[in-house]
Amino acid sequence: MDDLFQNPEDSIEVEPADLGSEFIAALTSSLAKKFARQEKKPWGSEQESELQEKISTLVAAANKHNLKSIRIIVTRPDGKKDSRELDVERINKTRSLQ
Repeated sequence: MDDLFQNPEDSIEVEPADLGSEFIAALTSSLAKKFARQEKKPWGSEQESELQEKISTLVAAANKHNLKSIRIIVTRPDGKKDSRELDVERINKTRSLQ
């Protein structure tokens, strides 16, 4: 997913749209963990538990809709769109957004 987001001005859409808040919550925590590692800052068990809870919430919401994947669409400032399919089963197994 790292290559999908290139610019803070990019806009993000999630399909289905009603999973947007769950995806953004999981993405935010995942990025916080990544930045903590890069900056050699501590990432405690409470933070990890919160991340795992957010991922579980995303997976549960996708499963509720019987989805096998979630589509993430990023629109660049120049209007170019890039998309990625995230496999729900893989998210659940790896406990990450990949």
